Amino acid sequence: MRVYSQSFFLVRDPTSVPLSRRRLYDLAEKWGLRLNEASDTALTTVISELVTNAVRHGTGAMLTIGVRANLSRRRVLVEVYDGSRILPVPRYAAPEDEAGRGMALIGRLSVCHGAERTACGKCVWAEIALPTQRLTRRQLLLRPGRAARAVARRLTSVPSGPRAHRGRHSSPRPPSTPDPVDKAGQQHTPRISRREGESPCPTS
Repeated sequence: MRVYSQSFFLVRDPTSVPLSRRRLYDLAEKWGLRLNEASDTALTTVISELVTNAVRHGTGAMLTIGVRANLSRRRVLVEVYDGSRILPVPRYAAPEDEAGRGMALIGRLSVCHGAERTACGKCVWAEIALPTQRLTRRQLLLRPGRAARAVARRLTSVPSGPRAHRGRHSSPRPPSTPDPVDKAGQQHTPRISRREGESPCPTS
């Protein structure tokens, strides 16, 4: 099972929103994550909204961003910690409202999302679906049959002709309603969850 995890700190300031996106993509490149158009858009929007909400409604001087990628499950978990213990409340935004759509966007673009109190504030998190990831050399050696099937599928799905597009966003967009899976691996309808009790503060 290929799992990568890392956290980093940002100042609770609006300038940290683009910085969080940059750090996330640095990690994606470092871990060799394969993104398509849907997952690229979801990651960019979700981390931007999570950090923006923490900057506007959180407390404390710093934010902690946690990123965990599980390539076997094809999921990326993004967590944003701040010093406020007030959990976000989804609300309806009228067309003329300039704010209030952040949690709705997160809910639409993530597989599942939630918020929980920690020992020193709260954590708001969301899981993003990834497309099928590349097989590692170790997997190719240990599972030659699976590798052969993966190669066969890839060959049959490659577009033909001089205008065939090759690039980062060449994979088809996944279904708009993927099977919701929460952090514990249980299926449920995507919504804001509120788990009572306290989680420990994140560490670097």
